[in-house]
Amino acid sequence: MSEDNEAGAPAGKESGGFFRGLFGRVKHEAPRSDSRSRSGSEQLLELGDIQGFILRGYKMPMVRHFLLTVGVPAAARKLLGRFVSGNETDAPQITTAEDWHVGFEPGPGDNPADAPRRKPDYCLNLGITWPGLAALEIKQRVPSLSFKSFGAFVAGAAERAKLVGDTGENDPQHWIGGFGKGSDHVLVTLHAMSPQAMASYSDRLVALFAEGGAFREIWRGDGMALMEMRDGEPVPTFKVHFGYTDGISMTTIRGGPERYPPDRQQPCEPWLFVLRDEAENYFVPEPREFGLNGSFAVFKMIETDVVKFENYLQSNKDKIDPERLAAKICGRWRNGVPLMLSPETDSPPGGIPPEQLNDFEYVNADGSGDPRGLRCPVGAHMRRINPRGQPVTGQGQPGGSNNTHRLIRRGLPYGPAYDPSQPYDGIERGLLGYFINSSIENQYEFVLGNWVNDSEFAGAVRLAPKSKDPLIGTQDPAESIFVIPQAEGAPPIKLTGFSSFVATKAAAYCFLPSVTAIKFIAGLG
Repeated sequence: MSEDNEAGAPAGKESGGFFRGLFGRVKHEAPRSDSRSRSGSEQLLELGDIQGFILRGYKMPMVRHFLLTVGVPAAARKLLGRFVSGNETDAPQITTAEDWHVGFEPGPGDNPADAPRRKPDYCLNLGITWPGLAALEIKQRVPSLSFKSFGAFVAGAAERAKLVGDTGENDPQHWIGGFGKGSDHVLVTLHAMSPQAMASYSDRLVALFAEGGAFREIWRGDGMALMEMRDGEPVPTFKVHFGYTDGISMTTIRGGPERYPPDRQQPCEPWLFVLRDEAENYFVPEPREFGLNGSFAVFKMIETDVVKFENYLQSNKDKIDPERLAAKICGRWRNGVPLMLSPETDSPPGGIPPEQLNDFEYVNADGSGDPRGLRCPVGAHMRRINPRGQPVTGQGQPGGSNNTHRLIRRGLPYGPAYDPSQPYDGIERGLLGYFINSSIENQYEFVLGNWVNDSEFAGAVRLAPKSKDPLIGTQDPAESIFVIPQAEGAPPIKLTGFSSFVATKAAAYCFLPSVTAIKFIAGLG
């Protein structure tokens, strides 16, 4: 899910240079600034204190998530401190946003003339659940610990599951690996550039987890970019299992460290993703040195039923071409071209430059654009996940900002690529990763509850009463409906009888502590 790295929908990059394109130096005429940079409140983002994947996409081809339960609290706290000690020979180090200062594509605060630093072969990050904070015995050592603005985090993913449609087969009772059972304490996420790096750093981490009985591993899950053969060589792609090109849309953060492709959306304030004093809708967790520069993330493992999806496309070919239907369901053609820029074909004359694939609006401030969904259905996945300037629940005016509900997704597929010649292979495949936000209630839960799984999200545009996001909504085949409006008064195409194409296999609400906070934990003895 997500239109910030759409789950089903960047468009294809020529991947002979996949790593070169991802990690090579790109020539930009970049204005130098002292900014790491400045927000509207003229405060600097402290990149060296913020976990890197909050603000930067790593674009590494593989990931491993370790779910840990605390064994010996004192040993666990001490080990967390070793991850931020600066001593790489002792333990792999948490990747901060500053670690990407020059090593990959330079950001607006970097000097493109500087020689790039050694490109890291891994990135490491961690999240802690509320039961994890309790197991680390932080509360009893820090009586002032408070998450008063963050009730969802304290309650946890299992307790809040119904609010986001995790019912039926998605219910927490069916989650794997101890998720939602109270023993899901710490998630350690290792990104790597190669299988060798993944194996090497995994071995180091597993040995460290066991030292002094600090942690016990109760689950691990691997993700990897889907591969395809080019010139006889396997190369990673940006695709997800449903066949859509992913990662086109980026959440632009005001004063953020990355370069963001142009689009018509207002930049997001950094406090929407990094816990900061100037936030408008929450108080930073206390003590302040514990909460500041942290964030929250929802970890999810989502199974994608590709066979069911492809069969449904084909079952309606008498009503609409299957590839056109796939585009209408998502909001983009499978190659990444958005319907708003090319509603009739995925190969418009002259093409669309990659940097322009996200530069569009659904409804303009004057009400023009595509208010009725003739180009892109109002109920399409992308349009629900990020309605942009369209007046919707939680926004209220045409052309206004829905930024307070935006999400950042960091994830990779798991399982092998779907082979249409062997559809019934019995192999599970899906997506693994994080939805990052400063307020789980107002961002992740709001989007899932009000935009994805509610027919009333679009306000004045009346959708069918039971309609939900056709790609990731929680569907009941007896009620499910997706309506595709037609031009020139033609009757709309109404598709019914489909069940959910995705299923939640695991979820956790995590606090992403700053480097300062991790040192604070380690300093508790």
